[in-house]
Amino acid sequence: MRKVRAWLWGMAAAAVGALRGGPSLPLPAEHPLSVAQLLASEEPGFSTWLGAAAMWKGLRARSWRAFWLGAIGLAAGLWRWLRREDASLRFAEAMREGLGMGWQSEIPPQVHRRFVQQRRTELLAPLVGVLRARVRTTHDVLFAAPDGDPLRLDIYEPAGKSDALRPSVIVLHGGLWRQGDKGRYGWGLQNRWLTASGYVVFDVQYRLGSVWPAPLADVKCALRWVLANAERYRVDTARIALLGQAGAGGHLALLAAYTAGDERLSASCYHDAADVNVRAVVAVVAVGAPADLRLWPAEPYNAVARFLGGLPAEAREAYALASPITHVRAGLPPTLLVHGTWDRVVPPEHSALLTNALRAVGVPTVFLRVPEGRHGLNGLPLGLFNPMIQHDIDRFLAWAFYADAELAQ
Repeated sequence: MRKVRAWLWGMAAAAVGALRGGPSLPLPAEHPLSVAQLLASEEPGFSTWLGAAAMWKGLRARSWRAFWLGAIGLAAGLWRWLRREDASLRFAEAMREGLGMGWQSEIPPQVHRRFVQQRRTELLAPLVGVLRARVRTTHDVLFAAPDGDPLRLDIYEPAGKSDALRPSVIVLHGGLWRQGDKGRYGWGLQNRWLTASGYVVFDVQYRLGSVWPAPLADVKCALRWVLANAERYRVDTARIALLGQAGAGGHLALLAAYTAGDERLSASCYHDAADVNVRAVVAVVAVGAPADLRLWPAEPYNAVARFLGGLPAEAREAYALASPITHVRAGLPPTLLVHGTWDRVVPPEHSALLTNALRAVGVPTVFLRVPEGRHGLNGLPLGLFNPMIQHDIDRFLAWAFYADAELAQ
C-alpha cells in the first residue's frame, strides 16, 4: 500500500510538471485544463513541492518509479525558478530600451516609497502588502445601459480623506470579448495593489458576446463616466491610464487609447459629436493583446469571426478598423506591452509587431517578454513572474503619471 501511495504522489508530481513544462494545450483559454496549466506555469511551487514529496515517499517505500516520477515534477518546478534572475535582467533591459537610461530618476522619491513592491524579485512581500492595504471599495456602480444592457463598474479608492487629486487606472478584463467579468480570477487583488500606490481604480464591464464595435464603445463610455465624475472621486483628469488584461482587455485598452477622437468609433452612451476622451489617457498597459486581427486564422466561428461578424474576406474594413496597429501614429500615449513567449491563443508576434510600429513613430514603448509565459498571466500579485511584471507596471505608470515632479504631491 505504501508503494501505491508513493506511486500516486509521483504520478501527480509528474503530471503537474508536464503541465508546467509542456507546450500550451490546444484548448480554449477558459478550459479547466488550460487554467490548470496556467497555474502550474505561474506557480511552480506546486510542482516543486509535489516533486520533492513524491521523491521522499518513493525513497521510504523503496519505489524507484515513484522517485523518478517525483524527480520530473521537481525538475520542472526548479527550472522555472532558475529562470527568474535571467527574466529580471531582461525586464530591466526592456524598461531601459523603451523609456531611456535615466527613466527611473524621473519618478519622484516620494512616489517610489508608495510602491507595494520595492524589489522585482520579491515574492511574499507583495502579497502581504496588498492584503494589508487600506482600500475603500464600491461595487456595481451603474455607468451606462446601452440597448438596455446594464453595465457596472467597481471603484477602489485609497482609504482616508485627502483633497489631493489622484491618478486613475481603468481596468478592462479579458475573455475573448465573450466572457469574463470585472474582478474575476483574482484581478480584484491587482486592483487593491494599484490602489495601494495611490491610484483610484475603476474596474469596468463591457457588453459580452456583442458585435464590434459595441465593447469598445462601452469602454469609451466608461472613460467618459470617469471624467464626468472625476471631482466626486478626486481623480486627476490629466492622469488616467488604461490597463487591459488577457487578450480582449488589452485589445480594447489599446484601441480606446489610440482611437480617441475617431468619429467612426464613438462612445455608446453619448451621441454628441464632441469627444472628451481625446487627451484623457496618458498611458496604456496591454497584456497578451492581439495587435492585428487580420493575422488571426480565418476559421468560421472562431472568436474574432464572431466578434467582427465574419471572416476577413467578408469584413475587411472591420478587421482593419479593429486592429490597434492600423491606428499607430505619432503622439499616442506611452505603451507597455506584456506577452508570454508560450502564448498560443494570441502569439507574442502581435506585441512585437506593435512595438516596432510604435517605436518607428516615436511613441515610448516597453515590451516585456515573459519567458515561457502563457495566455492569462498577470492576474494575481502571486507566483514567480506575476510580481515581477507588476513591479514594472507600477513603475511604468508612475513614470507616465509623475514625470513632472510638481504633480507628485
